[in-house]
Amino acid sequence: EIREIKKIDEKLVLGTKSESTGVLKYQDGQIYISQNGEKTVELFFLNDVLTLVEHPDKDFGDEEKRKVTIIKKTPPPLIKSLVNLFSSPKKFKSDFTVLSEKLTENGSIYTGKLKSKDKNIKSLEIVIDKKKLNLLQLSFVDDVDTKTTLDFKNVKLNQKMKKSIFQFIEQKSDEVITE
Repeated sequence: EIREIKKIDEKLVLGTKSESTGVLKYQDGQIYISQNGEKTVELFFLNDVLTLVEHPDKDFGDEEKRKVTIIKKTPPPLIKSLVNLFSSPKKFKSDFTVLSEKLTENGSIYTGKLKSKDKNIKSLEIVIDKKKLNLLQLSFVDDVDTKTTLDFKNVKLNQKMKKSIFQFIEQKSDEVITE
């Protein structure tokens, strides 16, 4: 499945806001996200390994290296929740407690406010088009009071993708940190 995303990060304490656009690709427990904003960032999630690639700022020339963080031990809870949301909604729901639910008047749009069992996610809101069974928006506040909103558009379901889309390929010039 392929979705276009618009990501908005609001640092609630600082009052700052940043936006980026990109694409999210999901297939069989694998995720690839590419975001283009102030910087280009790619996220690969394959075989329970999360790889985050921050591309250099183009304003500083081609000398800069990509910063690559590989997390093998414990992937962030939000990534696991996304995988569960797309692959096993029952498992996703077991990670949260429903605080409130509402439907639009015609019953087509569902909004759920959830409390995570993980302390790193303070709150989460999910908006679903019930008629199309389509995720429209995911919004959450993390443990450092950053509110992240992901708006999803142009969903393409049942798209067969090569496994290589989800595989990170290291470049010789990469600065790699493994956690």
